[in-house]
Amino acid sequence: MTVIGGAGFSRTKRFDPAERLALIHNAKQRTKGIDVDALNAQVAEKAARKAAEAEHDRRYDQMASFYDKKLVALEQERREIQAELNRNVQSFRAEYQRKELRREYDLSDPSALRSEPPARVGDDDARIGASSLQRFDGEDLAAGERRRTQLAQQASWCERQAAEKKAAQLAAKAADLAHAETVAAQEEYMNKAAAHHEAARAAFERSVAEENARLAELKARRDAEARAIDEHLAAAEATKVESDPMINEDPSAAASAVAPGARVRVDHWKGMNYLQVRSINETVAAQREELEQRRAREAAEEAATANASERVRRALEQRAEQVEAFKREQRMAVLAAQNTQRAEKVERDATARSVLGVNTVEPEYFAQFGTSWR
Repeated sequence: MTVIGGAGFSRTKRFDPAERLALIHNAKQRTKGIDVDALNAQVAEKAARKAAEAEHDRRYDQMASFYDKKLVALEQERREIQAELNRNVQSFRAEYQRKELRREYDLSDPSALRSEPPARVGDDDARIGASSLQRFDGEDLAAGERRRTQLAQQASWCERQAAEKKAAQLAAKAADLAHAETVAAQEEYMNKAAAHHEAARAAFERSVAEENARLAELKARRDAEARAIDEHLAAAEATKVESDPMINEDPSAAASAVAPGARVRVDHWKGMNYLQVRSINETVAAQREELEQRRAREAAEEAATANASERVRRALEQRAEQVEAFKREQRMAVLAAQNTQRAEKVERDATARSVLGVNTVEPEYFAQFGTSWR
């Protein structure tokens, strides 16, 4: 692989003057050429940097996963310890703290009356005195003994409850200590992991900063060398351009040896001089003026033709109006003749109806009926 800034890197390669000159004369390569090796080196460097970052992220993910699993295991262990303590507490309560073992249970015992013996169980009941009388209300011969027994029993209960309470306190304290130790161990482990992560991150950042500083220094040195080479090549190119008749477009280089002054070399011709350009401009101006004059004449001819056409159109319209007026007069004369004929016919028909159309029957016609046998 080509190392950036190394001997094989193309941007630091010194060109041969002949190759440089050929590059200058080759306009296509000079304006469109690219440094493929430099681009490939940049692509390889970018891929290596991405691979290093991916490897660093993978290691960081593995370390984070390990710490997470460790913390989950410790939390599970703490929960199991707490569950065991809770089970022990419940077992102790079920065995030693039942309702019937309480000191005040006799005050709320629902079967207290059922458990008491009857007032007399028989004639030989020891509780009955010599007078064969039952015990009187309010008399309690065993009150003192019962009181001492109850006090002794109460003292025993208090001692036992104090011992049980102390044992429970000790057990709770031991559980709290164990839980505190577990939490402290977890915190210590997390602090160590965080410190290790911070140290690794700081070391990585330092290495990245050192590498960036090295690359920046290498780039600065490479840029300085490239600028020096470019300045040298630019100076050489400027000298070449100043002395090259083709680039300077020397008109004498286009002179034809076959017909000087009449012909030019097409491959060396760089354009017309200002006299030729002025002559062409004058010719173009004359042609433009001639074109404008011709267009003016054509416009005048078109205007004259249009005027003549307009006069003919008007004469034809006038002639058409005269013909229409004559036709109207003829139609009116025909209409007057028809009206006269229609009136004469009406009069003639009326006369015919009044004179010829009357059929009067005389009395003689009716008198002949019945006068003949036929």
